Amino acid sequence: MLEYKKEIVVKRSIRYTEPTDTGIFAQGAKYWVKVTDDAEEPGRGCVHCATCVESCTHNLTKPESGMGVFSMETRYLDADGSRVEPEEKDRAAFLEKILWINPDECCNCKRCVKMCPQRAIKVTHNPDYQEVGVTLSGSEVINNIISRAAGKSTVSSAHLGKYPSKMDQDWLIDAAEILSPQRDHLHEFAGQMRKMTLGKRGARFVCDTPIFDVHQSYGSNSHEAILARMTASIKLGRPFFTGEGYIHPDMMPAAKHCILQFGSGGYGPWLELDKFAGISMKYGQDAKKGKGGRLQDKKNDYEIALLRCVEALRHLTAPNPQHLQYSIEELPMRVESLRMLLGDDKLIGADVYGTAWNFPEIAVAIAKAGFDYITIKAGDGSTGAAHSVDLKNRGLNVVYLTHAADLALRREGLREDISVIAEGGVMDSFHAFLVMLAGADFVGMGMRHLHVLGCTLCQRCHTGQCAWGITSRPYGHRIDPETAGDSIVKMVHSFHEDMEGLSAGLGMSTHSDVVGSRRFRYHGSDPLLFDTFGQKDFPKQVQTIIMKESRSKVFIPEKEASEGLRDKFEAVLSKIEGDSLTIDIGFDQIESLELNFMMKEAVRRGVKKFFLDNVMGQRVIGTGIKCDEITVRGLVGNHSFAFVNGTKINVIPNHSTVTTVPANAQVGVANTANPGEINIAGDVSDLFAAYSVSGTYRVAKSGGVRNLLLMKAGVPEEWRNIDTERFENAPKDEILRELIMKYQRRRAVRSRMKWSDFVKLAEAKLKKRKPPVVVYGLGGERRMGDYFMEYAQGGIGVVLNVADIANPIGYYVCSGMTAGSAYIRGEILPEQLGAGVRRLDYLTPEDRSFLKKQIEEFIARFIDVDIDEKYNAQLKTFAETYAKDPERIFSGFCKIIPKAAPAHNNE
Repeated sequence: MLEYKKEIVVKRSIRYTEPTDTGIFAQGAKYWVKVTDDAEEPGRGCVHCATCVESCTHNLTKPESGMGVFSMETRYLDADGSRVEPEEKDRAAFLEKILWINPDECCNCKRCVKMCPQRAIKVTHNPDYQEVGVTLSGSEVINNIISRAAGKSTVSSAHLGKYPSKMDQDWLIDAAEILSPQRDHLHEFAGQMRKMTLGKRGARFVCDTPIFDVHQSYGSNSHEAILARMTASIKLGRPFFTGEGYIHPDMMPAAKHCILQFGSGGYGPWLELDKFAGISMKYGQDAKKGKGGRLQDKKNDYEIALLRCVEALRHLTAPNPQHLQYSIEELPMRVESLRMLLGDDKLIGADVYGTAWNFPEIAVAIAKAGFDYITIKAGDGSTGAAHSVDLKNRGLNVVYLTHAADLALRREGLREDISVIAEGGVMDSFHAFLVMLAGADFVGMGMRHLHVLGCTLCQRCHTGQCAWGITSRPYGHRIDPETAGDSIVKMVHSFHEDMEGLSAGLGMSTHSDVVGSRRFRYHGSDPLLFDTFGQKDFPKQVQTIIMKESRSKVFIPEKEASEGLRDKFEAVLSKIEGDSLTIDIGFDQIESLELNFMMKEAVRRGVKKFFLDNVMGQRVIGTGIKCDEITVRGLVGNHSFAFVNGTKINVIPNHSTVTTVPANAQVGVANTANPGEINIAGDVSDLFAAYSVSGTYRVAKSGGVRNLLLMKAGVPEEWRNIDTERFENAPKDEILRELIMKYQRRRAVRSRMKWSDFVKLAEAKLKKRKPPVVVYGLGGERRMGDYFMEYAQGGIGVVLNVADIANPIGYYVCSGMTAGSAYIRGEILPEQLGAGVRRLDYLTPEDRSFLKKQIEEFIARFIDVDIDEKYNAQLKTFAETYAKDPERIFSGFCKIIPKAAPAHNNE
């Protein structure tokens, strides 16, 4: 290192980078960054400590540069002021340290301001950017047009909406009446909101606060941000909502405090689900108006791939709709399958957005379907990434939506069957209390929890450059989860105490007094809100509700069903032989839920193998059943084998009747499954093996629409080895200690290496995974349906085409696939391919080796099964052809992969 002479002079300067554009595209900085020197503010000026350089991470123009708004340059000068190389130490007379500032990259996150030890940095709005145009077409419009013309991204995040919040003013809570005087919540039992329950039927979660956090996924938040919010929720006695990114294995000790979100992407290993507090089905979020999310490849690192069971460093796309049900009428079926999976004491919720014109009807339909709670996603809800046009033009006001849903539920006699959580633009305790008066049981605040971690709404969440480490995983270590969690607890306690004071001020005693009392007025300019909450007389505002008898779809609890059918159950269970049980369904003699309850009781009595005879479309077969093997003779009903884990399943035809019952499977079978293997000696219908995570699946004949939707890349062994048993009954303190201890171990490893090296530690775990493989024989009755392997994020699909159909598959083949591959034997026209994939007409030696194994195992599985006369002959011919001339079979295959994916071995 250069040793400077005593007479060397150190010069310090602050400079701004030169603009790269001129003319109309020289928009300049939206925010101006001013750093003062010691001459301007003696004793407070910049000392060139480079804290700001380390703190700032924002650089959209050159994201890989490692520098943000600030950079530090050191120059060596001789006595004449000419530049010299550092090695020429004898000539160096001056050392110049230059702090370069590029304000064009500033997003006003304020980290540099807060971290500067001299308080020498000020960030202000730049008038040259903000003051252009006339009132009608001001800077917002003009700069938006220029940015689009320059090809800049239109994706943004964490937006508060196009217009000022309608929660912030023009609302007044009524004064207490003379017959219900104000009370003192600090010294009387008044206004208390404690020990409330989320869920009003069998499944309930006892809560100590009406203020909830909201769903934010692991990946959209850093590890530390998630952990801070999780520990805060545990301490506050409320559920923690995971978002649709699952949770980290280190956080599994807290499973009983967590509600998993099943989004349209279906991410996660989906194991040990009965250890969680429940599952929330995501049907939309208002910030995207029903659109699915997208995680860019650079944010889908190896650790994210480990959690979500996908391939790393690929774009993750969640489809817009929730495909496992397409109509209101199908909702009860989905709830039914989840109830069979989770049992009677776990919560099942629905997250819905409030932009639909028939929102009250949707709320009623959800309650009738059997959900335990509904989360209303209202206007001003935020997001980690969405197009700005969606962010700025969103749903209705949260007070109005809550009011509409509450009244609709009361009219149908359903209000006491379901809890309501409302969120979207709630900024403080007054807003939260107002929403509860409108009819919500609980209120969600998302951004408020992130402010505690440092969020200033700089709208860079989607870039992965958050300087505070909230939405940027490489900088997550800037958050201390334990301290941040305690700060969240203090914030919520403060809000909660405010709300209890407001409640007592209205003469109310308990939480139930507040919910839906509507003791407020609106006197603002919004016509919808004024018509609803302002101009009408108070009695008309509340409306007289004639309570109807509840018509909600309430499933009979297992215990109640077992008691009511004791003789029937015992007659079946008395036939247990060792670890095996044969159940004769008698076609219609045992209903779907009865069968599921019987099998669960049999498992408790030691049964590991089931033979189900004379099955005729019973639903949810095997869902929630922990056993080794299930053989079904007959027709399998909707949502059977969902979420199975490690089970071997065989479905065979029933030839013992006058008319053969084919070994077919109906809609949604084997969704979100992790089987050992599933062999179906017939056809399958729509959404077969959708969201499948691991295992081998064989279908003798054909498949329906959207088979293998969002297929994943396999479950890492780490997930299979997690032990949560010892934490099922553990107290909060023990769980919190375990969470912090695991984080300290993680941080110790993280501190010894760069972030890129740290996340790569998960790569070896990913390589040991076995992706799901699904093989279709394809009989002659029909070809495969449309959207085969749509949005696949791993896994392999094979269509053998044993019937030699000329064009064996429908349209949109592999549309949206980001990882994985499909091998299809037969002609596929270019217009049949989906977007974003390419076709290869050759097989590598590795491809042939893989297909050889799959073909031989498929033939061995079905060649001796009497499926039907026509198919038996087709399969026999196919097997003979393969045995004599395998090249003839191989030559008919093409391979379909994502355009960006390498064409290498998929085995």
